Amino acid sequence: MQRTGLYYPYVHFRDPAWIKAAALYLPEMARVVPEGFRVSDPDHVRVLRDELGFVRDIDPAGAVEAASRQLLRLVDERGEEVRSRFGVHGAGTPDAVDVVNAEPSPPGTPAPGDDQARFLSTVGRPLAGLYPEEMSPELRDALFGTGLAVRRTRNAVSHGAHHAWVGMDPALAWVYKCALTAELAARTAFLPVTDQEAAHTAVDPWDAERMAAVLLGGAPAPAGTGDLAGRVGVLSVRCVLPARLAEVPAEKIVELRRKYEPEFFAYLDAIARTAADLREELAGIRSPQALDLYVRQAVHKDFEVELVKLREAMNGVGLQTITTSVSTTFDTPTSAALASGLIGTVGGTVAGSAAGIVAGVGATAVGILGGARRQRDAALAASPVSFLLRVERGLKPTTAVRRIGRALRRSAGASV
Repeated sequence: MQRTGLYYPYVHFRDPAWIKAAALYLPEMARVVPEGFRVSDPDHVRVLRDELGFVRDIDPAGAVEAASRQLLRLVDERGEEVRSRFGVHGAGTPDAVDVVNAEPSPPGTPAPGDDQARFLSTVGRPLAGLYPEEMSPELRDALFGTGLAVRRTRNAVSHGAHHAWVGMDPALAWVYKCALTAELAARTAFLPVTDQEAAHTAVDPWDAERMAAVLLGGAPAPAGTGDLAGRVGVLSVRCVLPARLAEVPAEKIVELRRKYEPEFFAYLDAIARTAADLREELAGIRSPQALDLYVRQAVHKDFEVELVKLREAMNGVGLQTITTSVSTTFDTPTSAALASGLIGTVGGTVAGSAAGIVAGVGATAVGILGGARRQRDAALAASPVSFLLRVERGLKPTTAVRRIGRALRRSAGASV
């Protein structure tokens, strides 16, 4: 099954390159948008959202009660321990403002101090903000009543600066967001994904015991294999992405998805197969490092090696053939002969000679590449990674020489 991604722990995507890459290995991306939350997307997200339908907003209301119940249980059972580590205390200068200045982050993640914060967590970290509708009224009241949260009026790190916020320690906010995401994923079969490197933790169920283990210490939870499709997808697509993907227009991503839709879905099927095989073979594994190693091995075998084979097949019947065609037509050295002929010609003669040359090359190329087209089509159709080759060639800067070669191959119906 080709699964829709479920972005967490934020509403707004933090990394332009990440969301563009995700659009190349996920069919759609859902994100948690509580009722009343005002979304403010940058241009590249609006293009993916409006022109491709890639970004979908989903209200978490159905999952809020269950996730809230788990954190409430933790507060009831181990409230003193939680408060001693994650309680909120008054601090800051007299002119401090009522804002939250941090984002939810995994336990142990360092956060900068803030002299202007009126309230800080027990360990002196600025508070993170959760939207009130992300939790039940009972949980909000319990957090406020036990000193684990305070009401805030602005969020310095959010696009929705003037929302009401629940300010709390970033680690406690993070754990709750993971629990909410996991509950929503269980109800939708969406695949939790994140652009935060330390954060592949929201897939497996989050109950009070797991919250306690993460926040207070104890036996580590299993590494979990629920997000394997996401890991396989991001590793496989990295094989072909340009170094500066953030600078690639989102319209390019939309064009590739639309133009090569059958190959895109064949690639998604390949991701699902690899993830399913890994999930069966690695069930119960407890070492994140070992899991990462096995995933990388599988991606290398199923995608990188296949991509190398496909590149060789394409070069064998495409680029090499067109080079031979041009060289044969003009004798050797082709470029020198062409240059000297054009330099000594003026006016309409140049145009006439150039037109004849191009026509000759085009006719020869069409003749030679007619058979190549069938070979290329067969190779592309048979490969589960043909979409990756499309991405690799579609996102690279195009030089004048490549544009000419591509035009000739298109005239023969054999372009990649």
